[in-house]
Amino acid sequence: MKTIIIGTNHTGTTAARTLRRTNKDMKIVTYDKNDNISFLGCGIALWVKGDVKDESGLFYASPEILKSENIDVFMKHEMIGLDEKRKVVKIKNLTTGDIFEDSYDKLIIANGSWPIIPPIEGIRLDGINVVKIFQHGQKIKEANDNKAIKKIAVVGAGYIGIELVDAFVANNKEVTLIDVADRIMPRYYDQEFTDMVEAKMKKIGVNLKLGEGVKKFEGKDGKVTHVVTDKGTYEVDMVIWAVGFKPETEMFKGKIDLAKNGAIITNEFMQTSNKDIYAVGDSVEVFNTASGKKSYLALATTAVRTGIIAALNITNNNKLPSQGFAGANGISVFGWNLAGVGMSETACKTDGIDYDCIMFSDNDRPEFMETYNKVWIKIIWEKQSRRIIGAQIASEVNHTEVMYMFSLAIQKGLTIDELPLVDIFFLPHFNKPYNFITLAGLEVLGLNYFKK
Repeated sequence: MKTIIIGTNHTGTTAARTLRRTNKDMKIVTYDKNDNISFLGCGIALWVKGDVKDESGLFYASPEILKSENIDVFMKHEMIGLDEKRKVVKIKNLTTGDIFEDSYDKLIIANGSWPIIPPIEGIRLDGINVVKIFQHGQKIKEANDNKAIKKIAVVGAGYIGIELVDAFVANNKEVTLIDVADRIMPRYYDQEFTDMVEAKMKKIGVNLKLGEGVKKFEGKDGKVTHVVTDKGTYEVDMVIWAVGFKPETEMFKGKIDLAKNGAIITNEFMQTSNKDIYAVGDSVEVFNTASGKKSYLALATTAVRTGIIAALNITNNNKLPSQGFAGANGISVFGWNLAGVGMSETACKTDGIDYDCIMFSDNDRPEFMETYNKVWIKIIWEKQSRRIIGAQIASEVNHTEVMYMFSLAIQKGLTIDELPLVDIFFLPHFNKPYNFITLAGLEVLGLNYFKK
């Protein structure tokens, strides 16, 4: 059997290595249009900030590692066509310009996604940077280290935008954050949590321009100098454009089934509408265990797991169905550690879900300990079934691991009434006899005997 993988990002790399570990004899070939493989893009901000000293640590593997595992790796090779009936891909060698065909028994599409770049006036000016691949990280890192670049505008208040604002501020840049939404990270956290982070951002001098849409960019001698929104004009030396991503699936229209947003539709085995073509990572929709519907969850954790699922089902003839994904995520910025999973209250309102929720706070350790810290937690459940469908947590210390448990709780259908019965260990070094998770559940049931 021969499997071709299109895209050797961290998802494609995971799929390739899983295939090899589960089938020693399979012919495995990977093609990627970049000149490097397996880059972890969500580590760019850490690298820019200086927390990652050696960028090589942001690569899952090297071509040499894959070749040592008898995997054929072709970089700077782009897929330009697919004949799904003949089971053939058309490949262009970007170095020589040569075009050739390669046949497969199974095909894995790991094309990923690409930044959304709308036709805004001036968006192609020098100094306006998108954030996705290794080369983007190099350029932004150099700019952050350049003392001549003092004023930076970040357009997009999602995860990547916020992390880069944190990185720039740490290097004493004057940063303006612009987003059409009225608060930061609205897809992931409810306002109680984003208000905490915004307060810290304002305190340290970040210029928040939320609720503003970019109308155009102005420049001089081909280089950006100003960002013009519907409410103001801001002088800049550099701009980060981080307003979201779209699946790179245009070439598959008419070949396999796509969702309205262009994401590839897959079943529980990561199999497309063509039984010999699988798709993984940011190219696909997955089953969202919180909402009970297909969703586009462009997260590194989701991507890697889809790569594992596809590979295992190719080698085992579709015997390991996915249990779905809840979109677990986390961020550490401006002294705050936040994590979330499943549906936020904002998302529930948007989707018309009949829900209830509790916002709860407590200290993380007994007050008789020398130190303890406050934790805020929010739990959301479906009213009729009482099934937990979302959770968020915030603290100035790290309690993000709690979301692992809530991810499993959502996946397995745990109810809010069962939450206080979960066997959570106690030791004063780590938590209270009734910690903030248990107490939140007891509060919902009217059984919080420790409420002050």
